[in-house]
Amino acid sequence: MRSPSLDSGPIRSPRGAGNESRSANTSERAHRRAIRTRLTVSGLCAALLSVLLMWVPNMAPVWPVSTSPAAALASRALSTIDVTAVLTVLAALTVVALVRKLPYGIGVVIACVVGAEVTTALVRHLAASSTTATDLPSGQLVAVTALLGAASMVASATWRPMILGLGTVAALAVGVAQLAVGSVSPVGIVSALLITGVWWPACSVVMLFSPAAAAREARNPFDTAALVAQRRMGRFR
Repeated sequence: MRSPSLDSGPIRSPRGAGNESRSANTSERAHRRAIRTRLTVSGLCAALLSVLLMWVPNMAPVWPVSTSPAAALASRALSTIDVTAVLTVLAALTVVALVRKLPYGIGVVIACVVGAEVTTALVRHLAASSTTATDLPSGQLVAVTALLGAASMVASATWRPMILGLGTVAALAVGVAQLAVGSVSPVGIVSALLITGVWWPACSVVMLFSPAAAAREARNPFDTAALVAQRRMGRFR
């Protein structure tokens, strides 16, 4: 005799409930995998940066400084990447995050750019006595790549491929120009990319929670991301 089931009795399980549950489990696993992957990349970049800074004082060759006309032109182009330009783009990205109503967008943009630049300044300060100036991480390249990362995190899916493409070309142009001028060596280029590699994936982990936060605020406009963070911090006190 066949054992009774929910589908054979008066109480029937809703159709598609099992599929919805499996879909939710699959989405949750993918979400956790994305978090682990990005944190792993961030940690690896931090470890590689530490190894590079310990290796440079002993083995890195001296990078020559160029005085050719091409180098002078590249130097003038690089001079446009200053604090004012970086802050202007940073402000524009915060406006984009605000317009798109991304709950964590503004904080992520500021953390990615400012965090990368502060890390660069700290590394340059700590390694200045044991490393040549050209082997130190390039602040201009860090600024360009960090802004690229911040822009990709707040851009819509339609604009993101174009932003990544143009931003990558801009970062390559800055790196080549600095190598042509001789202000930064290949070691300085790699260390700058590693610093961005620490902050970009780490900040993108926060943006993985942004869709859920947007849905929560749509249900209750007063239940903001800041209040949720405050509640979670209160649980650990």
